[in-house]
Amino acid sequence: MQVIRSINHNAAIGFDSLGREVVVMGRGVGFGKLPRDIPLAEIERTFVGIDPKYFQLIADMPYEYLSFAAQFADVVRVQVSHELSSNLPITLADHIAFMVKRAREGLYLAMPLAEDVAQSYPVEFRLGKFCVQAVERTFNVRLPRGEAVGVALSIAMNAVSSSEATAMQAVRDEQAVDRATRIIEREFDVRIDRDSFDYARFSTHVRSLLQRMRKNAPMDTSNRDLISELRDRYPATAACVDEMARTLVPLDPAKVTEEERMYLLLHTNRILSRAKQPSKKSA
Repeated sequence: MQVIRSINHNAAIGFDSLGREVVVMGRGVGFGKLPRDIPLAEIERTFVGIDPKYFQLIADMPYEYLSFAAQFADVVRVQVSHELSSNLPITLADHIAFMVKRAREGLYLAMPLAEDVAQSYPVEFRLGKFCVQAVERTFNVRLPRGEAVGVALSIAMNAVSSSEATAMQAVRDEQAVDRATRIIEREFDVRIDRDSFDYARFSTHVRSLLQRMRKNAPMDTSNRDLISELRDRYPATAACVDEMARTLVPLDPAKVTEEERMYLLLHTNRILSRAKQPSKKSA
């Protein structure tokens, strides 16, 4: 992975294999001359979509709190049913660090909202209690049970509304379309007109494909017999489509079925036929 800028010795900004800006954590990843490539084995955590306003907080945060909060955030995401902000690990680390600091200084805050929070956010409150116990073991402090309220509220405040989630998903899909387009341009050494009608059809198809993948509802038509024929006729495009599938669904590219790839191949061929045509000025 390429790292371009240091946040501190153990955190840095880089780009992942999909071209996304990420924050990476690992002992010494931000130390030394940058930019440089860092082996994945040296990277302990990768965060996508962190708001730059939190970079200074990351810079000032002891590594052990960020590491603990990142692991706890993984647990939280599995337990809650709604989408959470990408910044959750950072805000949790800040809350946990302050919680430990207060405990070590003997400052204990009353939490009068415990009953209300337990009723309004039962899952978050249960996670808060789990977090308090884990913090006690990890950082060797004693915490009042009421600290679970603060953790629960910190989780609840990172919930993303449905409209925000939709907007965030639209941005992610647009970035995915752009990555797929750049693969075509690179593999075939062409420039694609992103204002053309054919490209609009291609981008709409890719967005629909991504939506079907999220719903686990791949395309199912009566055109399966054409798949082998098209792969044989257009091997270069088929190989390009396979690479796009790995980019569009990196965690499980096999979810992009052969039938989905066939239609992606057809749309790709269509924009390639336009991209390869010489302009009238050069004809």
